[in-house]
Amino acid sequence: MQATEQAKLTATLKDPQASIFAKAKACQRLAVIGDERAVPAIAPLLSDEKLSVYARFALEPMPGQAPDNALKSALPNLQGNLLIGAINSLANRRSPHSIDAVSKYVHDKDPAVARAAMEAMAKLRPPL
Repeated sequence: MQATEQAKLTATLKDPQASIFAKAKACQRLAVIGDERAVPAIAPLLSDEKLSVYARFALEPMPGQAPDNALKSALPNLQGNLLIGAINSLANRRSPHSIDAVSKYVHDKDPAVARAAMEAMAKLRPPL
């Protein structure tokens, strides 16, 4: 049942005719039932000004490495608040595999990005 629902939700995300509201609701539901199969449909939304927060909301609780990989892959294509959001999502997922990707932004020219990266590193680094 959930596989069928997930397939319908990912189809909504891929549908260019679907409203922002429908895509936002699909991401919210995928945060509850989604798995790695939904990541390819969610990942493109990370660069969408209106839907990136919903995409991150869907990816953060998902099990597996695919959500981390999607967030890390998006980083070079993001800036400002979208970049900060993706960095924060990686920190919230607490994946040590994200340290290298996030550390590149510790000295970013945007002080807000640099601060977000430093705070994320504190969450990502293993305790001493």
